[in-house]
Amino acid sequence: MTGAVLGLLMSVTALAQDAHYTTRQFGNRAWLLGGSFVGDPKDISAVYYNPGALALLGAPELELTGSVYEYTHVNVKDGQGQGRGLADSNVDVLPSLIAGSLRFGFLGKSRMAYSLLTRQGFAYSLQTRATRMGTDLAGVRGMDLLSSNVRLDQAVSEYWTGLSWAYPVTKHLGLGLTPFVASRHHELNFQTLAQGSGAAGQQLLATLGRDLEFDHVRVLLKVGASYQNGPWAVGLAVTTPSLALWGRGSAGLERAVQSQGFDTNAPAPVFNYQEDLPAHFRNSWGAALGASRSFGSTTVYASLEGYARVSTVTLLDTEPISPRDSTEVIDGDYAFALKPVLNGALGFEHPLGERVRAYLSGHTDFSALDQTPGTNALLGGWDLYHVATGIHFLLGRSRFTFGGNLAWGSKQTDRFSDTLQQLGLTSSMRTQDVRYFQVTLLVGASFSFKDTRGPDDKASEEEAPDAESP
Repeated sequence: MTGAVLGLLMSVTALAQDAHYTTRQFGNRAWLLGGSFVGDPKDISAVYYNPGALALLGAPELELTGSVYEYTHVNVKDGQGQGRGLADSNVDVLPSLIAGSLRFGFLGKSRMAYSLLTRQGFAYSLQTRATRMGTDLAGVRGMDLLSSNVRLDQAVSEYWTGLSWAYPVTKHLGLGLTPFVASRHHELNFQTLAQGSGAAGQQLLATLGRDLEFDHVRVLLKVGASYQNGPWAVGLAVTTPSLALWGRGSAGLERAVQSQGFDTNAPAPVFNYQEDLPAHFRNSWGAALGASRSFGSTTVYASLEGYARVSTVTLLDTEPISPRDSTEVIDGDYAFALKPVLNGALGFEHPLGERVRAYLSGHTDFSALDQTPGTNALLGGWDLYHVATGIHFLLGRSRFTFGGNLAWGSKQTDRFSDTLQQLGLTSSMRTQDVRYFQVTLLVGASFSFKDTRGPDDKASEEEAPDAESP
């Protein structure tokens, strides 16, 4: 049973990216460059990466990161016992970014834009069954047969809606900001069923269920500056901590152990469900610094992005649980905490003719998951590495993107589930080797429109995109 429980939890740890900042990118070229272009995004994705660069764009744009197809495979060595691996694969179709320019006569030299992006989005349902034979299984004297059924369902979705404003201080320097409203929905449901028996007719039936669900709305701000002059561009973007607007959720705990003939010292049964609880969530300070340099027809991009610590936050304000006829007090809270993290990205852009440009990039995606004294609701404790490539080409005034991204990670982990202890059972712990692999296919488009403002705020001719302004 321990192998099954550990295998399941390690699988979801690998799959869930709820403690990562750079798993997904927002914009077509952003995917191909790994988000490395903080200094000069050159397209409407500046609303997220550096609002200051929005002031220095050419023609207004509408961008659709049309379809992002993700294939994920994870394998846990000995996840269901010695010699029995636990593997899971799934394919998701994910929206990423919709953003566009807003054109109003009163703006003057200023620019405005709107954006809607999927900051996080995944849903997984994993189940494993195992049957073991042996002696004194799970620490219960006389138990020689134990069957288990473990299932974990998790779903996280977070959407950011923003309205950007930017101003060209000079023809080389732009400043801007994007206030975002972030809405998050988080579900976590864990179910365990264990059945055991002994040679003398002893019987054991143990069940445990824990669930969490909450919705939360908060606001945060991105502020950016971009300086672009000749072959050089540098930029700085700062993300502020979030301010909560609203949050509610529910949590439940069910536990029952029935034993006949076994001396298990079983805990008292529990059935507790609490709803309409205050919910809490927040993000920390973040800062990204980037630069780019053109060498002939090739442009090199580089960036560093760091996020500060998020100290332990209790997601739901639950009441302590006291089982009937027992002195035990159960803490039903869920918590999360994020440690400081620094990620880097490096990208290359090169023309293949007048209307086609090719891209190659790599970036790190380190997990910010930190330990909490109570039950941790975040599972993404995984360090990942990404490599992306693809092409960006022009058809008329529109730009289309085709590309792909590979992500992988592997490490040994000794994360231990407390499920058995909550059922009054014990077992030894062992380290497991988990391997993660993900393939993302990108199909996207962006569209340029007529820019009616000239250098002196007069009407100008329609600005057609070219290979130097992808």
